[in-house]
Amino acid sequence: MTEDGNPKDLVPNTRIRLEFAEQPNPNEEGPRVYHCFGAYAGCNQLGASAAAGELLADGRLWIDGYFVTQQRCEPPLMVQDEWLTRFLVSKPSWHLNDGQLTLASAGTAITLLDRKIAEPDFPLDGRRWKVDTVIIKDGDLRQYHHGAEEAWITFDGERLTGWTGCNELSGVVTRTRTELTFTGVTTTDHACTGETAEVETAILTTLRATVTYTIDYNRLTLLTPAGTGLDLTANR
Repeated sequence: MTEDGNPKDLVPNTRIRLEFAEQPNPNEEGPRVYHCFGAYAGCNQLGASAAAGELLADGRLWIDGYFVTQQRCEPPLMVQDEWLTRFLVSKPSWHLNDGQLTLASAGTAITLLDRKIAEPDFPLDGRRWKVDTVIIKDGDLRQYHHGAEEAWITFDGERLTGWTGCNELSGVVTRTRTELTFTGVTTTDHACTGETAEVETAILTTLRATVTYTIDYNRLTLLTPAGTGLDLTANR
């Protein structure tokens, strides 16, 4: 980042993240597709949407209406959020070149690197994937189990191993680019209780057959055909 040609620093241990996405319009009226925009710099999140083609029209970022979450943070983070919001709504010019996006307005410029380059997705193998949440409905509704013992799974080629929170597990896994098929999954036979038992049930239900999987940096999502599954993370 620069202001009037001079480097500008972020609050320590923060980054600016921008996200662009497409979302279909569920209503019969209006544009068929909306372009969505999100921004985050360590505290609150800014979001906006526009009809397809309008968000980045004429070489500028057009944010005419937006929302901002209302989380209270330390003063330096709040000031940084306000500064970023003012910049983003000033209709900055944009230029994309070889994975780098540059926004510029009134002497201020921000250059961002494509997330897939800055933070490549973790490989599936050789990581301990910790179970964070259980997906209980339609791939969307998450359930947290704060009282459960930590559970995890690992992949090593065709070998699956893990810990349900109270039992060891093992099995065989085969894969395509988008799916994992589990066979022969077995566990030790210790009785689980409370939330740990619920998490174990969710793990074994997910590992019962074929699931789709996606990796987003250090986050792994396993999703069954019924829309249930698991969210997992690996240490950075």
